[in-house]
Amino acid sequence: MKNTPWLVIGAGAIGLFWACKLEKLGNKVHLVYRSESPGKKITLESLTDEDGQQQVSVSKHKIKSLTAHELTDQYDKVLICTKSFDLKNAFSQVSAYITPDADIACLCNGIGAQEELQHILLDTQTLWAGITSEGVLKVEADHIKHTGLGDTYFGEWQPSNPAKTFPIEDLTVTNIRQRMIEKLAVNAVINPITAIFNIHNGDLLNDEFKPLMSATLSELASVFAHPKFSYAQESQHLTSDNLKNRVNTIAQLTRLNRSSMHEDVRLQRQTENSFISGFLLDNSPIDLPVQRLLFEGVAFAEQREEVKKKLLSIA
Repeated sequence: MKNTPWLVIGAGAIGLFWACKLEKLGNKVHLVYRSESPGKKITLESLTDEDGQQQVSVSKHKIKSLTAHELTDQYDKVLICTKSFDLKNAFSQVSAYITPDADIACLCNGIGAQEELQHILLDTQTLWAGITSEGVLKVEADHIKHTGLGDTYFGEWQPSNPAKTFPIEDLTVTNIRQRMIEKLAVNAVINPITAIFNIHNGDLLNDEFKPLMSATLSELASVFAHPKFSYAQESQHLTSDNLKNRVNTIAQLTRLNRSSMHEDVRLQRQTENSFISGFLLDNSPIDLPVQRLLFEGVAFAEQREEVKKKLLSIA
């Protein structure tokens, strides 16, 4: 592997975390930010050690921060850590500085943005779709807290023959679409419900939400089992019980956290709703009344109170 710098795009919590991680692995890292410069050093505060035990440690990581307009080098390894709706545009701003044989990876929620990005890449460039469960909080422009250990995986969005290996050791998987559907399924429950009702993840497990949770999971299981669902091959195993176990486990593990969609709605920022509930509504061969309500409750603030009543009246 050529020892050329990684280009990390996006200076949010995940972008800063991966810039630090890549630097720690011995890579040079150039970080593209949009509005607020993280400067030349990022402080990474870890609340757990490698085994997940509570232990606070602080490290500083030397990074070159610059805007897209300040780029001059050519890059063959790119990691895009933006919101789904920004993915294609973020790449377009730097595409003149990406080599024709580059590995281009993305870490964003939902499904749909990856395909949009694939359409504008060269045939000789490889798109790696990624998912992560790392818990990271941005404290300042140059300071992040690693609040929970998680896993990260990358897989070729369009599998090649022979299969390629991701530029970072031990992160390559061949079933990335299945893993993304599994994550989307959890996000399609936790994100919109916590955002609409303004609650922490753990509150989903309260009795008042049991009928809504049951209806949401049952509806999702029906889509995932349908042979005409566009990801049917990757989603058949997601039965109602399987989904319930996944959602309950994540809600319990992250019970004190607020979902990213909750925070986006609270701060009146654009959400990734179109790539989560929106993706399901666009790709489902059957009607999804609960997902439609969840989509509308997030998308239209003026309808939120009415949507809440409808959701809580589901028996």
